[in-house]
Amino acid sequence: MKVRDLLGLAAHNLLASPLRSILCMLSVAVGTGALLLIAALGLFGQRQIGTALQTMGIGGLSVYLEERDGGAALSAALADDLADAVAGIDALMPVKAKTGSVRSGYEAVNAVFLGADERLGTVVRLEVLYGALFSAAQAAEAKPVVVVGDGLAQTFFGRTNIVGRRLRLRIGGRDGYYTVCGVVREQTGALGGALSALAPHLVYVPYGCLATRQENADQVLVQCAAQFEPDTVSEQITRYLYGYGQVGGTVRVQNISGMVDAVQDLTRMGAALFLAVGAVTLCVALIGVLCSMLSAAYEKTGEIGIFLALGAQPRDVRRLFLLQSVLLCLTGGVCGMAAAGTLLHWGAALLLPGWRLSAVLLGVTALCGAAAGWLPAQRAARLDPIDAMRK
Repeated sequence: MKVRDLLGLAAHNLLASPLRSILCMLSVAVGTGALLLIAALGLFGQRQIGTALQTMGIGGLSVYLEERDGGAALSAALADDLADAVAGIDALMPVKAKTGSVRSGYEAVNAVFLGADERLGTVVRLEVLYGALFSAAQAAEAKPVVVVGDGLAQTFFGRTNIVGRRLRLRIGGRDGYYTVCGVVREQTGALGGALSALAPHLVYVPYGCLATRQENADQVLVQCAAQFEPDTVSEQITRYLYGYGQVGGTVRVQNISGMVDAVQDLTRMGAALFLAVGAVTLCVALIGVLCSMLSAAYEKTGEIGIFLALGAQPRDVRRLFLLQSVLLCLTGGVCGMAAAGTLLHWGAALLLPGWRLSAVLLGVTALCGAAAGWLPAQRAARLDPIDAMRK
C-alpha cells in the first residue's frame, strides 16, 4: 500500500476512537512539555553560571600566606622574583585588598579596593567597556586613577561611560580624589541579586596606592603557561617561596581554574539530572500509548483479518500501527511543546529554547512513538487472517 493511503487509514482509526486518542495525546503532551520546560530551565541555569564565572574573570592559581609567623613577607618584589624563577608561570600579579567607600556628591557606596598593576588585564579576564586599564607608568608612579564597574557608574551618574570623572575614595581611613581611567563589566553583579547585595563593588586602583612593594600582599594571582600543568607549577612555587623566599607562614596555592571546572561539571550534571527526570515523565506517557495501541490491536482483530484477506501484506499492517502511534505522539508532542513554549515566553523570554532543542525533542518524541507502537504492530502483523476474522 502507498504511504498516503496508510496515513489516511491511520488518521481514520485515530478519529474512530476520539476519547482514547485525546487522552493519549494529552499524556504525551504533558510529558513532552515537562521535558522541554526542564531542559530549558537546566540549560539556562548552566549558561548563566558559565557566564557569571567568565564575567568574574577568575582563573589560574592563587598564592597566599596563611598563619604568618614573622618570616619574610609575600611581597610584590618577591612575586616578581618568583615570576623570573619559575618557568611555568606565564603571567603573575600581586594583589592587595582593602575595604572602604566611594563617594560622588552626596552619594556613597561601600567597595572593596584591589591594588593591581599594568598586568591586570593579563591575569584577570575583564571586559573593558570604556577607557583603558592602568598603564605601566600609572602603576609604577601610583597615580590616583581608578577602574570601576559599570554598575557603580550607573549608581552615581546614570550612565556607564564616566571616563575622566573624579571620585572620592576613602581607603583605610584616608580620603583622596581619583580619576576614572576605565570602566569594566561589573563582576559582582554576575553573582546574582542576593549575592551581589552582600558583595560590594570591586574597584581597581594602582598597587602603590594601597601598599609598598615590600609589604605583604594579600595574594598573588598566577596564570600558568599552556604547556605546564597547574599542579606542577604549584609545587615549584611552594618550593621557591620556602627555599629562596624564606617566607614566614604556610604557603597555600589554590587552583582556581580547577575549581571553576568543577563547578561547571556540577552544573552539567545538574542539567543532565533534570533531563533524566523529564525523560521519566515522557516514558510514563509512552507506556499509556503502548497500552492504547495494544487495546486497539485487540479490538480491531476482525478488521485486521479482513484487511489481510483482501491482499494486504503483514508489513502494511505493521506500518499502519507504527504510523498510528507516531501520529499520536507527534500530535501530542507538538501540542505539549507549544504549551511549554508559551509558558516560557510569558515567564521569561530568556528561557526560550532554541529551534535545535525543539527539533531534537520532536524527533525523540517520534522515535518514542515508533518504539511504543512496535509491539502492537508486530502482534497485529502476525495474526492469521482466518483466525482473526473468526474473532
